[in-house]
Amino acid sequence: MSEVDHAADPQPARVSVIVPNYNKEKTLRACLAAVYAQTLPPAEVIVVDDASTDRSRQIAAGFPCTVLPFAVNRGVSAARNAGAARAGGDVLFFVDSDIALAPDALAGAVAELRAHPGCGVVQGIYDLEPLFPDGPVESYKTLFEHFWRRRAVGVTATTMFALTALPRSVFDLVGGFDERLRDAEDIEFGTRLPASYEIRTSDRVVGRHDDVDRLWPYLSELFRRARTYAGAVVAARWTAEPARPTTAGPEAAGPEAATAEVARAEPAVRRAPHRIDLGSVAGLLGSALTVVGLPLAAWSPWLLLVLPVPLAVFLVADRALLGFALQQRGPGFLLFATAMRFLTHLAEFAGLTLGLARALLRPPRRTAGVGWLAPESSR
Repeated sequence: MSEVDHAADPQPARVSVIVPNYNKEKTLRACLAAVYAQTLPPAEVIVVDDASTDRSRQIAAGFPCTVLPFAVNRGVSAARNAGAARAGGDVLFFVDSDIALAPDALAGAVAELRAHPGCGVVQGIYDLEPLFPDGPVESYKTLFEHFWRRRAVGVTATTMFALTALPRSVFDLVGGFDERLRDAEDIEFGTRLPASYEIRTSDRVVGRHDDVDRLWPYLSELFRRARTYAGAVVAARWTAEPARPTTAGPEAAGPEAATAEVARAEPAVRRAPHRIDLGSVAGLLGSALTVVGLPLAAWSPWLLLVLPVPLAVFLVADRALLGFALQQRGPGFLLFATAMRFLTHLAEFAGLTLGLARALLRPPRRTAGVGWLAPESSR
C-alpha cells in the first residue's frame, strides 16, 4: 500500500489532481480555480480533454496545469486512465470538470486516508447548493445527490468518482477503469477493488456540482446509466470473470500487469456482492406498477381500488428524501420533488429492464465477486 496509508508517516502526501473534461467551458474555470485554491496545494494538476469542441482547452491553458488532449472522444474512463498514467503523485484525486471543490477538500481526503489505514477509496459529497443554479430540475437533482451522499457517509459498498481520492498503489492494483464503459464505470471499478480495502464516503470532501438542468436530458441520463449498470455490474455476476479495463489506441493508459494480478486473485479476497437496497427496489416497483395499472384499470375499473397500494409503496419507500425536500425547500417544492422522484424511478426501471434483458440473452455463467445494488446510488 502507499505511504499515505500509514498515519504515522511524516512525509507529506503528493496529490495529483486529475480532471477529465469534455465540453465543460461553462464550469472548467471554476473547477480549476477551486483546485488551485486548496489549503493543501496539489503536486500537479492534469486536465485530460476528451476532444472538446468548445473553449475548454483555451480555458485550461490559462492555468499552470498539464493538458492532455485527445484527438477523438473516447469517454471518461479513458480520460481518467490517461491522467493516472501521467500522474506522479502517491495520491490520485479525481474531480469532474463540472465540480468546484471546497478549499479543504484535498486536505480532508488525505486526512481520511491517513486516519483509516485500511481505506482504499475516499469519495466526497455534493454541497446542497449547485455550482450555478439553473432551475428546478437541477435544484431537485442537487438536493437528491446531497441527501443520498451525506446519508452514505462512513464505510460504504459503492465507488463514485466525481470527487474521489485513492492511493496510487490501489489504482494500479485494481487496474484502472474499463474503457468499454461510458456510464457506471465508477461502480464497476469498485467491483474489482479487493475486499481488504474499505470504501469511505466523507463529508470532509465537498464540492459544488453544476448538474443537469433539463428534464429530458436528466431522464435520458438515468435511463442510459441504469441500462449500462444492469449489464456491467448486475449481470456481471453471471460472467466467468469481472469486466476488466481495455485500452483503445495509443493514448489509452491501463496498467495491464496490475489487472492480471487482480484476475489471478482468489475469489475469497474479492469484494463480496453488494446488498440489495430494498427501499430503492420498492420505490422502483411501486412507481412501475402504478403506471402499468392505469391502462389496466380502463379494462377493469375494480383495479382502481388496487392502484393506491403501489403508489403508497412508492411514497413510503422515499419518505426520507421527500421529508428532506419539504424541510429544505417547502411544500411547493415537495410536490415537484415527488413528481421528479416518480419519473426518476420509471426511467431507471426501464433502463434496468432493458439492460438485464439484453444481458440475459448471453449465456449465463455464474461467478463470485460482483453484486447487486440500487441503481440510483451509482451517482
